[in-house]
Amino acid sequence: MKRLSPRSLFAIGFSAALALTLAWFAYGAAASRARVEIFTPQGVAPCAASRTPEPAIFQTQTLLARFDFYRVLEPPFGPEPVEVDITFPDGRVFTISAAQFLDGVIDMPTNVQFARFSNNAGQLSLNITIPGTWPYGCYRLSGRGLSSGGANTASAFFVVIPGGRPGPTGTATLRATLNGQETSVIQQGQILEIDGRGFIGGEQVSFWLTAPDGTVIDFPPGQAVVQATPSGAVSTSFQFEGKNPVGRYTVTALGNTSGFRVFAHFELISRPVTQRGPARLSVVVPSGAVAPQRSIFYANGDLFFPGERVDLWLTLPDGAVRGFPSTFADPVSGQFMVELFLDERLPVGFYQLTAQGAVSQQLVIATFTLTQTADTIANPQPVPQVGLDNNPSTPPNLSFTDPDPTNINEYGNPDE
Repeated sequence: MKRLSPRSLFAIGFSAALALTLAWFAYGAAASRARVEIFTPQGVAPCAASRTPEPAIFQTQTLLARFDFYRVLEPPFGPEPVEVDITFPDGRVFTISAAQFLDGVIDMPTNVQFARFSNNAGQLSLNITIPGTWPYGCYRLSGRGLSSGGANTASAFFVVIPGGRPGPTGTATLRATLNGQETSVIQQGQILEIDGRGFIGGEQVSFWLTAPDGTVIDFPPGQAVVQATPSGAVSTSFQFEGKNPVGRYTVTALGNTSGFRVFAHFELISRPVTQRGPARLSVVVPSGAVAPQRSIFYANGDLFFPGERVDLWLTLPDGAVRGFPSTFADPVSGQFMVELFLDERLPVGFYQLTAQGAVSQQLVIATFTLTQTADTIANPQPVPQVGLDNNPSTPPNLSFTDPDPTNINEYGNPDE
């Protein structure tokens, strides 16, 4: 049974120059007094998860999380190790350590448990900096006491909001083009070309993307920072792949000397896919086509050519595509069955699994729904044999690799 604690709003100082607004919302287990408070510098904002205003923060800013009454409940009383997890607006769940290593696209670092100990009074404080790889929306921060077997468990919410000032545009302009033609729509798999004018001659100009959910995405090395020509012109490009979610994007160009900041907006859409052939595909768990994160889904195919390779890929709720390792149809029946372990690092929502026969070219799609898990991630399982690929621009026949955990954008998200 969860209990809503009182909420209040007042100012405290991180330092003499920075005032923080306190607004906290905590849940506590009936068997303990465990509590979480969150302090942020931006007042409050609406939270869809709690349905009440919660502490607000911009990307690149730092919040303070305070955990109270995390102590061993039986003699000898004393400090308790506390596992801290965070639930993202789209339902993904990460340990607080793993959440600092998201790349903004694949976002599949291993959820390794890392507990912090409270002091003798049962208190623990954490400073958490919000990177640009965290999207806009309402987050839930949870602390689970490990010595108490989870009896000391509490959580609180905060909201990442659009922030930052546009800055002066000066004489600078920016446009997005496709094959030399100005465009506002581009498909996954195509290359977006960006041209800028009016910067200071010879200055360095930085580029980055803001995804539909507010996540900041780096340009590739060599394309993220470009030197303007003597006349102040710059150009760069970005290869959009299936791994990029669909929706409205913003590309930002910032003159590092002039401070000129300009934007170009465009829509990324998915590539058209047409089902063909008599092949059949279904995705199920014992209860049907709906199950929580950390479930094993079973994909069953039929009527493929006997023995042919079948390539598989998954379309996430945001339209991003992830490749799975290929499988082979039975050499007699043309059937196959694979297990899909979908853990808490994946968003909740409506999924599509696509199977294509390498010889028959039959293509069939099955749908299923992933819901929020109620399980803890304090004891994470190893990465399964069938996993998500981090470069599915050509979906078939790909293997699993984790993303580079160091690829975090330095700018945050000043696009709004």
